[in-house]
Parts: sequence; C-alpha cells; structure tokens
Amino acid sequence: MSWLTAVILGAIQGATEFLPVSSSGHLVIFSRLCRLPELPLAFVVITHFGTLLAVVAYYRRDFGDMLRSLVVWSSAEPRLRCSRRLVVLLAIGTIPAAVAGVLFEGKVEELFNSIVAVGVALVITGLILLAVNWLSGRKEEERTTVVDVLLIGVAQAVALVPGISRSGSTIAAGLGQGLHRDWAPRFAFLLSAPVILGGTGLEIVRLVQQPVASSQLGLYLLGGLVAAATGYFAVHLVVKAVRQGNLIYFSGYCIVLGIATTLIGGRLPS
Repeated sequence: MSWLTAVILGAIQGATEFLPVSSSGHLVIFSRLCRLPELPLAFVVITHFGTLLAVVAYYRRDFGDMLRSLVVWSSAEPRLRCSRRLVVLLAIGTIPAAVAGVLFEGKVEELFNSIVAVGVALVITGLILLAVNWLSGRKEEERTTVVDVLLIGVAQAVALVPGISRSGSTIAAGLGQGLHRDWAPRFAFLLSAPVILGGTGLEIVRLVQQPVASSQLGLYLLGGLVAAATGYFAVHLVVKAVRQGNLIYFSGYCIVLGIATTLIGGRLPS
C-alpha cells in the first residue's frame, strides 16, 4: 500500500462513515468497479478507530460528562444526572442493532454480494432523507422517551443492510419522532459510537491472529489519522445540513447513484 492509497482510503472511510450516503454501499460498489483486493485487516481496524475518535472528539463534552456521571453515579448534580440518563438511552438504543447483528449476520453478508440490492437500498436511503428533510420537531433531550430511542435503534439495525445509511436512517428516525433538528443528529452520532466500538473490537480479536507488517504500520496510522480528520469534518457537515434543511442534496446523490447502480449492476465485474 502506498501513502497516497492510505490517504485516499482513509478519507473515503472517514467521509462515508458519517455522511448519510452509506459507507458499506460505497464499499460494495467501488470494490466491484475497481476490483479492489481485500484491505489489510490492520488498516481496517485503524481507520475504523479513527472514525470513532472523530465522533468522540466532536462530542467530547457529552462523552466527558457521561464518563463523569458513571464515575460519580450517586451525584445529584443536574448535569451529571442528565448525562446518566443519556447513557441509559444510548444503551437501550444500541440493543436492536446488537440483536440484529447476531440474528441476521449471514443474511446481511449475502447482500454484500448483490450490487443490485445495494442500488435499491441507496434509493431507499435517498427517499427517506427526502421525506424527513423539512421535518422540524421540538423534542429536546429531556423529553426523549424510551420508545423514541428504540425506534431510532431499530433504524440503526436496518442500516446493517449495505446501501442503507446508518447516520441517515437514525437521523431520519429521530426527526420522524419529533426530535429537534439539533438533537436528532447529536443523538444519532452519539449512538453510532457503541456500534463502531463494538465492530472495531471484533476486528481486533481477528487481528490478534494475524501478523501485521511493521513496514506498513506507518501507512496504516496515516490512513487512520486521515479518517479521523475527514470524519470530524463529515459530522460537522451533516449537523449543519440537518439544521439548515439541506439533506435534500444527500438525498439526490443517493437516488442518482442508486438508480445508476441498479441499472448497470448486472454488468459490473463480479
């Protein structure tokens, strides 16, 4: 792997992880188009960890308060009490994706082999973004219910399907439940952290069984840094787009790419 390849792949990972355009869908499309070889597991682990750092850095105050609330669980300080409630909501919201990942792992892996299925899923993502683009609810964090969180968690579980954007589906579900335009993306991105952490942890378990070429480690770290920087910018861009009602641009991109992928899917190299 060259340094240029590491930078490009790191940037793609960081951007598509958080932009509502489906990173998994893009992976399938570009893998088929460019006949990409399987990426080294170490590179995948480090770039995924980079995207985790991006969301933690962007919402560092939230994560700091949640950590403090766990350390001093009995504190009656209103800010920490609110953070403890947020920890519980995130735990509940993570359950659907965790269950779906275990129950439907084989089915999801089959979809990665269907370029047409990815194209259809991208169109669905685009239509979902279009449908919620002008919604503007009033629910803030303190008014968010367990039902709201579970429905957002189900949306995250559905996003296991390649082509369905995780950030897009969770933000859309939040807006659909009446969450405020600032709170919906914030909760969606906070909810992504446990899933990214869990997926990275599973990859690390596999990595332990594989040797890492020390000569490539510097390039892998470079890719991780680029993924973190790009991911941070992507989170900021999506938060701004939701606030200003500009999800329509991502919607159009997904619909056009999805239709094109579906129409030429059977002709792409296998």
